[in-house]
Amino acid sequence: MKALSVEQWRLFVQIADCGSLTQAAATRDVAQSAISRQLAAIETACGGRLFERLGRGVRLSQAGQAIYPKVSAWLEVAEQLTQEVRGVLSEPGGSVRFGVLASVAETFIGSVYRQVRDAFPGVRLHIVSGTSGLLLQALEAGQLDLALLSRNPREQHGHELVVATVEHLLVGSPGDSLTRAATVPFERLDGIALVVPSRPYRFHQLLEHWAQRKGITLRVAAECDSLSIQKHLVATSGLYAIMASSAVQEDVSAGRLQAARIVSPVLKRKLVLLTSDAHPPSAACREVLRIAHQQVLALLDGGSLALDDGLQGTAPAAP
Repeated sequence: MKALSVEQWRLFVQIADCGSLTQAAATRDVAQSAISRQLAAIETACGGRLFERLGRGVRLSQAGQAIYPKVSAWLEVAEQLTQEVRGVLSEPGGSVRFGVLASVAETFIGSVYRQVRDAFPGVRLHIVSGTSGLLLQALEAGQLDLALLSRNPREQHGHELVVATVEHLLVGSPGDSLTRAATVPFERLDGIALVVPSRPYRFHQLLEHWAQRKGITLRVAAECDSLSIQKHLVATSGLYAIMASSAVQEDVSAGRLQAARIVSPVLKRKLVLLTSDAHPPSAACREVLRIAHQQVLALLDGGSLALDDGLQGTAPAAP
């Protein structure tokens, strides 16, 4: 049986995205009958239905849903490969899926985008913001090409580029007695109501390790992956959060939140740039990595990111 062409697979993805043969035909400026014939040929080659026909369109069948993400990822890699084969290595292009830790995203990503846009107009950034656990999971699955995230001090990865350490604070509402002082001992976290990111969240391991060492109980009252919602809950609902200093410096300066350095131990994590092991980095990805590294260092030098400049994490990695 003849293998399907790249163009046929592109049509499969386009029909799925449009949800309609009519719309797919209009996008390609061809007759709907032509799209119907091509889809029939695709499904015949695959040996079964990839779409369910509805009254006003189509939707992916169970088989179609299973292969759609794989086909989409394959087409993106094929597009990058085609560009490089055509000589784009001298002028990198294509898409780069870039994950950025939410606590530094607003300070960091604008300058990276502008640098990439000006230096490499053929490069298109797909930007994702989230917690370190979710970004690392996406990297391992090949859903991201590159990410700026934080890791526990003793975690090692062959492709990581360590740029700084992140110091963590206990964050409370304005006027809160626990965070009024400059520092708060770790044992004072005993029993207070915390809002934390949902798992996978590797910092949980570090917190639980020290809670066990100190003989205290960490009480997670809520889990939330949105940094802005976490801050809102802290400001209005009597919860506390443990956040990187970079995440709250503007809120503390504006009086919206109050924060104290956690000590005994001081909690630090590495801020790293990490590429995916799922596939080799493209020329465009390597250039974005270089620019991102330069921009992080520039922001650190200018004081725009409230991070430490040492790499001595005082808390050991969780067992």
